[in-house]
Amino acid sequence: MNWLKKIFSGSGSGAEESLRLEDVDAWLDDKEAAVGWEESLSGLYRRLEEQAEELSGDLSLLASAEPDPSTPPRLLRAGLAARGEVVKQMGSLQEKIDPPRKRDLESASEHHWALVKGLERTATTFGRAQRYVAALFPKSLEAINSDLGQISRTLVDLEEVIGRRRRLSEEIWYSKELAEELQKGFAAMESLKEKLAGEEEHLARTSARLREYEQREKSLAASDTGRRAEELKAILEEKRREKTKTEEELRSLISPLTKALGRITKQSSSERIRLEHGEVFLNLLNSPAQVSSAEIDGSLRELRSHLAALGLKDRKKEKVVDHIDQLISKRSLELARSRHFALAEEIESLEGQHRESSKEALHLRESISQDKRALRSLEGAAEQSRRELLQLEERMRSKQSELKERLTRIAGREMHLDLSKRSG
Repeated sequence: MNWLKKIFSGSGSGAEESLRLEDVDAWLDDKEAAVGWEESLSGLYRRLEEQAEELSGDLSLLASAEPDPSTPPRLLRAGLAARGEVVKQMGSLQEKIDPPRKRDLESASEHHWALVKGLERTATTFGRAQRYVAALFPKSLEAINSDLGQISRTLVDLEEVIGRRRRLSEEIWYSKELAEELQKGFAAMESLKEKLAGEEEHLARTSARLREYEQREKSLAASDTGRRAEELKAILEEKRREKTKTEEELRSLISPLTKALGRITKQSSSERIRLEHGEVFLNLLNSPAQVSSAEIDGSLRELRSHLAALGLKDRKKEKVVDHIDQLISKRSLELARSRHFALAEEIESLEGQHRESSKEALHLRESISQDKRALRSLEGAAEQSRRELLQLEERMRSKQSELKERLTRIAGREMHLDLSKRSG
């Protein structure tokens, strides 16, 4: 676009000019003010005014001209009527030629548009009336045609000046928009860089702390406390397995009595039998480990005494009686219950010891887990900030390149955009 170079006195050659981003607006204002717009516009308006005066004089001559007396009446009437229309239309055009008081782009554009439209209407009217007017007043018609031609050429020149000014104004407007976007973008980039630096610093601190925790965890595991915690853990697991076996043994010992226990608890609930150990029977049926050793013998003897009333088949009843007798004689349930109770107490004690010996290790594991979660979150946030920064930098590079191109076109020579801030 070489048209902008013509606005300035420079030819487009010369050393590269450097311009700070913060000074772009002021530089553009200076360029806009120095373009010589008002001088060019005023010169064209003076020319229009002179042409309007010439047109006015020629119209006066046309209006006062006397036709040839030998003109046929019909042609005379048509020619005079056409002259009146031409004079009227030309008078309207003269009014539109009067330049606006303001010398801004909008006023000049509106004036130019109105004058062009007025000239078009005048040319249409003049074209229709021309044959008749020419027949009566050939010299006046020739003068007026000449006036209209001059006005048309001036309007072409005016359109070119207005067009250049409009294109320059648009170039300046876009350049200011780009400069503002760049300033905001660079500020956002600085903010993003500070945010990213903070996130990376936080990442580094968290990573260092995590490494420290993991090293402490390894050292603790190798210490006497760590080894003792592992030993206690192994003992606990073994005791829990023993307890589970004891619970299975209790259920196995109770299993042959399940039907009898179920029936006696039902009859007890319906008050058909009054039982001394009703709650014990329920526990034996559902949770034998909860029955105390002292209650087992009495509950078994009471169950045996009511077997006849439970409606069991003879063979089943005999098996139940034999099993109850063996449980009473061998005290199998009491012994299993005692082992379970002892294991439960031992496990509780071991758990307390293990908790105490594992307190520091547990705290370290919780801290490690928290820091690992924090690291994942921080890494995600930092990666997002990096992506946003890269995207913003790319947009700013594109806008910077576009602004440099626009400034170069406006200046008519190569421009360099200095992004450094003025010191002080």
